Amino acid sequence: MKQALEEILSAFQRVFGGQPDLVASAPGRVNLIGEHTDYMGGLVMPVAIDRQVLFAIRSIPGDLVTGYSVDFGESVKFPTGKFDPTHPCRWLRYVLGVLKELDQLEIRPGGFEFIIAGNVPQGAGLSSSAALEVATATAVLNLIQHQLSKREIALLCQRAENNFVGMACGIMDQYISALGIADHALKIDCASLEFEAVSAAVPDHTWLVIDSGKKRGLVDSEYNLRRSQCQAGLQWLQERLPHLRQPHGLRALTPEILETAASGMDPVLLRRIRHVVTENTRVENACQALRHGDLAALGANLNASHLSLRDDYEVSCPELDSIVEILTRLPRTIGARLTGAGFGGCVIALVRDETVQASIAAVQNEYPKKFPNSLPVSAWPIRLSAGAKTIFSSTPTLKSGG
Repeated sequence: MKQALEEILSAFQRVFGGQPDLVASAPGRVNLIGEHTDYMGGLVMPVAIDRQVLFAIRSIPGDLVTGYSVDFGESVKFPTGKFDPTHPCRWLRYVLGVLKELDQLEIRPGGFEFIIAGNVPQGAGLSSSAALEVATATAVLNLIQHQLSKREIALLCQRAENNFVGMACGIMDQYISALGIADHALKIDCASLEFEAVSAAVPDHTWLVIDSGKKRGLVDSEYNLRRSQCQAGLQWLQERLPHLRQPHGLRALTPEILETAASGMDPVLLRRIRHVVTENTRVENACQALRHGDLAALGANLNASHLSLRDDYEVSCPELDSIVEILTRLPRTIGARLTGAGFGGCVIALVRDETVQASIAAVQNEYPKKFPNSLPVSAWPIRLSAGAKTIFSSTPTLKSGG
């Protein structure tokens, strides 16, 4: 974090001169288990990771906003209060969406300069977009010393992505980026928004992220189709099971009841619903396994989650399946699964500490043989980190949000 802060301060000096008023940081995330359940009011269990987006900001007179992205090498200018959802800079749309949601709450920062930089890979399924949104909101709110709770920040950023960017995401990504707790996962009930911290730092083991190098753009993918299929399947079930008409009625289903009640359902819709129902069960099982140190049960649920995402939800791809297969053949791998929305991106695996480098080497050696034209695979251990905060302030009275 220290090096990243020094780099963005140097970039701010180079682009605008002087120091920013403050720098906010928001982490990316890895979801340990509970995929494609959040928008159906289900259970998820993400962790905040030690990769983040930094947002440096300085207030200026007038009504002009000037910004620069270190990662994209792009400069932008726009008047305050103007929010163009078709702006050609796609990364800026996430910033504009947050500013528009703040504006609707009559929270208006006026003119400012900003620089963003980060090391959350874009398109890898580690939620770089949510980190950018939460970093933006945290920076702007602290700049004008307007207090919103971290829960309110997360919900505001979700609205920005849903309403402005056009991505029908659930609450998980923004929630963990804002509210993450070091060394813990958050088991989040996406219906009630209640959460509990679950210790996920497994002794003698490392959570390992493997980036397949295959990028995917969620807004242009089948993500929104999956959500509409789940809604159609739920509606079909509600016509036959009235008690499911309560909000988030899928939570009342067990896998056994579903198989009985779904006779005659479109087979594609059944597979989508079955994934959500069984994945909720796997989240509960994984939480219990972490609490009791039952690594066999934890691994079984991680592996089963991947199979369900591959076969029932159909959001995996040959590249992710190959990485999971390579890892699960290794004797000291506890479990592995795709993480994120799928269609590319990353795999999360739990491995013994002493086998981290061997696990990485196995993937990097075997994967290119199956996909010779693919981008290089990257892999790294993750630290389970805390959520968004202010990491630099030139004015001592400015405080971190939340």
